[in-house]
Amino acid sequence: MLPTALAAALATGLLAVPTPAGAADLRIANGGFDQGLTGWSGSHSPGGFTAVTWDGRTAARVDDTSAGNAYGRESQPGLPAPAGVRYTAYAQVWTESGAADLYLRFRDSSGQLLGGVTGGSVSGKKWNTATASGTAPAGTASVSALIYSGVGNVGTAYWDEVVISKDDTDLGVQLESSVPNATTFAGGKAYAVYTGTADSNPQLAVIDVATEKVTSKLTFPDTTDTPTVGGWAATTATDGSVYLGTYPNSKLYRHVPGTTTLTDLGRAEGGYSFIWDLEAGANGKVYGGTYNNGRYFKYDNGTFTTIGATPIVAGAEYVRSIAHDPAANATYLGTGTNASLVRYDNVTGRTDSLLPAEYAHNSMVGGLTWTGGRLFAWLDRTLLVLQVVKNTDGSYRSVVDATITDTDLHHSPAADGKVWFVKDGLLQSYDIATKAVQATAVRPDLDVTGYSWENGTLAGLGAGPDGTRIFKYSPVTGASSTRLVTGTPVLPAAINALGTGPDGKIYTGGYLTGGTGAYDPLHGDADENHPDTKTLTGLNQTDSLLAHDGKLYIGVYPSARLYSYQPGGEWPPKLQYTGGATGDKAADCRAGEGPPPQDRPYALAGAPDGTVYMGTVPKYGKRSGALNIWKEGTPGRSICVVPDQAVVSLAYAGGKVFGGTSTRGALGVNPVFAPGASAQVFSYDPANGAVTRYPLPSTTAVTALTEVDGQVWGLAGGTLLTFDPASASAMRTQRLFPDPDYAAKSTMAWRDGVLLTVAKDPDHVYGTQGDRIFKIDKATKAVTVLLTKSGVEDLTADRFGDLYYKIGERLYRLTVTP
Repeated sequence: MLPTALAAALATGLLAVPTPAGAADLRIANGGFDQGLTGWSGSHSPGGFTAVTWDGRTAARVDDTSAGNAYGRESQPGLPAPAGVRYTAYAQVWTESGAADLYLRFRDSSGQLLGGVTGGSVSGKKWNTATASGTAPAGTASVSALIYSGVGNVGTAYWDEVVISKDDTDLGVQLESSVPNATTFAGGKAYAVYTGTADSNPQLAVIDVATEKVTSKLTFPDTTDTPTVGGWAATTATDGSVYLGTYPNSKLYRHVPGTTTLTDLGRAEGGYSFIWDLEAGANGKVYGGTYNNGRYFKYDNGTFTTIGATPIVAGAEYVRSIAHDPAANATYLGTGTNASLVRYDNVTGRTDSLLPAEYAHNSMVGGLTWTGGRLFAWLDRTLLVLQVVKNTDGSYRSVVDATITDTDLHHSPAADGKVWFVKDGLLQSYDIATKAVQATAVRPDLDVTGYSWENGTLAGLGAGPDGTRIFKYSPVTGASSTRLVTGTPVLPAAINALGTGPDGKIYTGGYLTGGTGAYDPLHGDADENHPDTKTLTGLNQTDSLLAHDGKLYIGVYPSARLYSYQPGGEWPPKLQYTGGATGDKAADCRAGEGPPPQDRPYALAGAPDGTVYMGTVPKYGKRSGALNIWKEGTPGRSICVVPDQAVVSLAYAGGKVFGGTSTRGALGVNPVFAPGASAQVFSYDPANGAVTRYPLPSTTAVTALTEVDGQVWGLAGGTLLTFDPASASAMRTQRLFPDPDYAAKSTMAWRDGVLLTVAKDPDHVYGTQGDRIFKIDKATKAVTVLLTKSGVEDLTADRFGDLYYKIGERLYRLTVTP
């Protein structure tokens, strides 16, 4: 059945038979028979076919009453098809009696039939999937589908949803983003950075705050050797120039308001990936901080200069936040992943530590602002208001004026003695003189990336549920507004995770910018540069997806949040559990301790009783992941399973949960991999809470686990693991491929492999690992590599039994042939 809009267009004659772009879905114009038999040419014996409604669906009915006749209808004109490409036709068919056949047909440019192929007869009083696969012969110009009742057959069949797929199909972009990552203000304008992908450069939008419209958009220039993907840092210098810091090339860009160019100033510090924050200094200077070497730098009149030691704080990888006091020519630096806060005197080079001792267990100081004579420091949703006091010996210390919990990252510059911020979803103020916090009833309903004062009105720009929004509030009148900005950049978003929902759709989650896409298998459009459906907003970066008990469970970073979604229900989904809100920030699963707060949910598994298990990587600077356990009606909990290792794969089998670990801890641990450690498989018994560990020799990570015919299969690098859940200690191993170079790409030790089964091929297990997709014979364990492409990651399967994988921002389908 066709979508309503397409059916209506066909009915009015406004839609010609589509000529899809070469890579996207090939759509038969009336493949669902919503328009009767339009587009289906008769072949063989005349008659036999009628358009009907059957089992609540529009369908084509064939009545074959004569064993001496053959009846067929072919989708014409055919779809463009080059020679040498393998195609598969699919159809839903219900046979009341007799049998039914589906054929692929190949024709040349004049319409001459070159050949056809069938997948064999189908029968049964239910909707079955018929298939036919074949390679287009020399001279092929088009491919079509033939629904058929052959000579010798007598019976009645109903046909629906006839579709055709190439063997390996680029389905294109699945997600788009229109929200900023970094914002600065100048002259009544907001300057916002919109993140791109490896294939789509980011853009700078210039937004008129008064009219809430984009006045211009500029694309960041880059080179093949130093690509620019996005930026988290923006500031306005004292000369009015706008400076922007990017990743993964650590470049600094300048835009002079009123011009139409972005100038590439070069790499802030060669060889490092992120400029995390920028702050304006006196006389046009700009100060910045980098990852991954914790460097503090200055840009002044065309020259980059490293300031102080590298890293600026011993052991720091991040200079995550910067604030500058121009009167004292001192810069405040928030570092991580073991949090520290220092005052650096740009005249004398003196460094003083200011972080209160009770916050030393945090991973980093995520935000800093010097305003109103106070230093505002943000750590894990806690905003500290600090006086910076000079001691008699010339050193400096901090005194805590206020501790404000549950606040969003950004806050306003001081005005009339107050600083404004969002706490618990409400706009609130902090009075610097009285130290009082006062809440309003105003809900900005956006994730603010920057604030400014415009003619006495507070303005905040950021990400709303439907794109970029500007929030305005007048402290004098109490009037407020939150409005959508028109004309913002809409850019592709890289796919971070994919999975099949209980509704059969392929869901994708966006990297960094978040968002969720949904693709209906074999029913996409011909445009591979934009999603088939509007990107769903409201979730941050998705790390994992699981269909379980009729719901889609979604693991979201940061803070390892577990959501549940009922297809067709309300969006955004319901938040069920937050692994980042559990545990002790100072703990790391040492003896007598629980887990630290968790952050990245890379593994999900479901149990028959409805329990959902989530395997996680901890917060920055920690090594110990956790097994998170949630069930409807319970608050959920997180438990230690393997100290100093992250939990990156899960499977439920034999009444237990089995997990695989990675020796790669969170970002910010040094060394990256736990010294001398080897990954493990563990089991958790829900009946008694017992955890049993099964160490593996010289293994970096177990990135895939799945249940296969009552057994557990897994991938540890390039090695296959198989075991009976009742006797996991008798684990069998088989080398399939060389181990990946995890040292070169350490984050792959969280998510390198996937294993799964498809119903239409009960003899094999399918998988991906190290840029390849393969299948394994269940009986012999023989491996067949199906595809090798640079950047191949993740794997899921649709209701037709075909595979889906991702490369960057694009989704691909690989047809499975048993």
